[in-house]
Amino acid sequence: MGRLNYLAELLYPPRCAMCGELTDAGTEKKCLCDLCRGIWEQEKTAGCPVCRKDASRCSCTPEYNKSKVADEYRAVVFYDSDNVKKLIYTIKTRYDEALFDMAAGEIALLIMKYYKIDAETVLAYPHRSAASVRKYGLDHARLLCRRVSSLTGLQVFDGIMHRRGAQQKTLSLSQRGGNAAKSYYIPDKYRPGLKNKKIIFIDDVVTTGATSAVCAALCKAEGAVRFSVFSIARTP
Repeated sequence: MGRLNYLAELLYPPRCAMCGELTDAGTEKKCLCDLCRGIWEQEKTAGCPVCRKDASRCSCTPEYNKSKVADEYRAVVFYDSDNVKKLIYTIKTRYDEALFDMAAGEIALLIMKYYKIDAETVLAYPHRSAASVRKYGLDHARLLCRRVSSLTGLQVFDGIMHRRGAQQKTLSLSQRGGNAAKSYYIPDKYRPGLKNKKIIFIDDVVTTGATSAVCAALCKAEGAVRFSVFSIARTP
């Protein structure tokens, strides 16, 4: 296995998820170069332009959650710099084990710090569209959620499915709510599993909040009592 890993690094040398520069190959896998690691830590301290709090403590409501169907939002960083956008793009488009481990670790720390876990708490995530999975070869939200599960010991609810629809990033802000409402559903066989559950919804980035608001409404309609969103990034 060690020889295979060595050959893989020779053929596909590890690159920084932010700047794309080569990182040192070796036993310790690194997703960020030393410079970008420092930038990442700085991004975590950036304040919201409205409430001045960092992303983990910002309580500002996303555009599509005015009705408060989702109970809270927590994020590691704000999604407003090129550095963060490059990192999120990498997560969406290619499998980097070290990057997924880092991102999941950051989210798990937020959960342990800000959420009171009990026996009814489960993790959930929005399944990626089949077209995107075929294009990129991965369902990044599922991978991220599974890693958070392994770190927190929480069970995963797999029932928030995606049906064919337009990609959210291709739509205007006013179109995203309607598209999200048509794109997500919970099959009948999964619905009983939501009764009295407290959902921690794992996602890569929250922009307008359309996806999380729709998923929160779906879960609460089936008996979920709380829906909290934890993401890597969110729009300030």
